[in-house]
Amino acid sequence: MILASDLMVNYLDDLKDEIDEYNPDWVIIDTAGQLELFAFRETGPLIASALGFSDTQRSVNFLFDSNFVLRPNGFISTLLLAASVQFRFRNISQLNILSKVDLIDEDQIEMVINWSQDFDALAESTNDREKGLIRELSMLISEVFIQMGSTSELIPSSTREERGLDILFGHLQRVFDSDESKFY
Repeated sequence: MILASDLMVNYLDDLKDEIDEYNPDWVIIDTAGQLELFAFRETGPLIASALGFSDTQRSVNFLFDSNFVLRPNGFISTLLLAASVQFRFRNISQLNILSKVDLIDEDQIEMVINWSQDFDALAESTNDREKGLIRELSMLISEVFIQMGSTSELIPSSTREERGLDILFGHLQRVFDSDESKFY
């Protein structure tokens, strides 16, 4: 997988030509399932930049797996990964998406969304629900996010239930500053 990711750089022009044949309004590129293969190798940002077409806007869409973020330490570690990816792709807007919300209940969705908006609530949940070293590390990391302020909004979505896709689309329209769209 590492070799394939690195070799992709050699075929970017071919890939762009093939995509361009479809004359798409939008192109969504799902990268390798292992984040480090794309985001943390030198080729990742190069590929992301190269796949821009003339004045095409790009956005990184970072997925928070709904099952993984139900505990404070899972949410915080995902938040750290999202921040790291945003730092790596600093010239590209990033949207954070709470994926697969059809697999969790409404109270859990509300809890995770609240954590993303209120880091004091996250710190309180961490203090209540975590123990030992995980608790201490999570509290320290939570404090970093409290000091940094807000991250981008966490958008709950489910492709299975087609939930939140309109909101995601709206966020993409704003990221791309697109007042002219054939979709509205």
